[in-house]
Amino acid sequence: MAKRRKKRDLVGTFAERFREALRSHEILLGGESVLLAVSGGVDSMLLLAAIDRIAPALNLTVAVAHFDHRLRAESGEDAEFVREQAHARQMKSYIGSADIKEIAREGGGSIEEVARRERYAFLERLARRHTFDVVMTGHTASDNAETLLINLMRGSGVTGLAGIPPTRRLGDSAILARPLLGFSADEVREIAERTALEWREDPSNGSAEFTRNRVRNELLPMMEGLHQGIVGTLNRTARLMLDVDRYLSNIVDAAVEGVRGTTSKGGDRVTLDVAMLRHLHAALRGEVLQRILSESFVLPPLPGGTIDRVLRLLWKETGARAPILGRIEALRDRDTLVLVRRPIVVRQVDRNFTPGEEIEVGNLVLTSEIIDGRPAFATDQQIEFVDAGDFSNQLVVRSWRDGDAFRPLGMKKGEKKVSDFLIDEKVPLDRKSEVLVITDADRIIWVCGMRIDERFRVKRTSKKILKLELRDG
Repeated sequence: MAKRRKKRDLVGTFAERFREALRSHEILLGGESVLLAVSGGVDSMLLLAAIDRIAPALNLTVAVAHFDHRLRAESGEDAEFVREQAHARQMKSYIGSADIKEIAREGGGSIEEVARRERYAFLERLARRHTFDVVMTGHTASDNAETLLINLMRGSGVTGLAGIPPTRRLGDSAILARPLLGFSADEVREIAERTALEWREDPSNGSAEFTRNRVRNELLPMMEGLHQGIVGTLNRTARLMLDVDRYLSNIVDAAVEGVRGTTSKGGDRVTLDVAMLRHLHAALRGEVLQRILSESFVLPPLPGGTIDRVLRLLWKETGARAPILGRIEALRDRDTLVLVRRPIVVRQVDRNFTPGEEIEVGNLVLTSEIIDGRPAFATDQQIEFVDAGDFSNQLVVRSWRDGDAFRPLGMKKGEKKVSDFLIDEKVPLDRKSEVLVITDADRIIWVCGMRIDERFRVKRTSKKILKLELRDG
């Protein structure tokens, strides 16, 4: 009898605290569409069971998402387990996957960082595509304590010490919520065991290969021996730092607006005003940079050493660089600090083609076409018309090289080095390596997207005209 009463008390207390977490953070008001991130582990399975239980009363539409990182041979079994659990509850399931090791190998970054990025990108895509109002994960107080310690060791600043926020934006429209943050991992496991919940154990959680596992399995138990209830203490610290972070947020927002310059269409390049960054208070500079990097490249709080390394570029010469994470780096370019994600493969192009042919050049498509009659000249810089009267039958598209020279359209005598032309055109330092040229033997016909050679311009006497177009593939 006492055991049954203890079980009822434990489960009843959990249900009450869970509902209070939803109320206090205004996570669910009723009628929302909810996407649950479910790994199959005990935390996410308890979250699934708890939401399933309250869904009818709150008129919730609930679906399940699982992301397979392919880090273990049996990871496909986890995906099938989650699919079955969703089906048993009459919930729709979405299964995504990626080869995390291969992505990390190609693009740089640790397996943990890449896995997190790909997982959240998957959840954001689902939320946007299927218009979910709320996305929930099963993070616990123990996860939060681990995150705070990891960020403390990395010197990640105020935002990092705030740990895992209970709610935040995910993309443009969805809220990302963590309603289990008030429960320790031990509490979650005990509740799951007492309610006969099914879940799968991830054997990689015991591996010392990952930093988080070492913090969970070695550091936190040692700290518990020194200070009983350390998880609760660290969570109280995180809540305090979250309040500080929110207080500073408006100041940081205003500073970000003053510092941030242009952002490329694909979001892989952001420019910052060096003078404005220099004039910020030293305590604010790092927070502003953290915010911009987090928003622009979807990064977790970065180590203090990384932030300091980037900020030192403010007092360096043009051309100085600093690595940030994986393919992301910072570059000093005149009066700007450029944050850029480099292409997975640096494009070094050297390819023959025949006029009239369409070819792929990296992630671009080059179209060439002999036309009849006078062309309708375009203002589009990706299209050019040239006199093909004395071309050979083989042209070359390639990356420009040191020593390349041509006569830019409008220049009547002599030649100009391509390197000097790019400087005059104020091509950013980090973009110069991407510039392509089209040549006939050793003669440059077109510096792609910028200028043709004067000697190949279309004249009244031109009898053979070649249309060139270079587009994203």
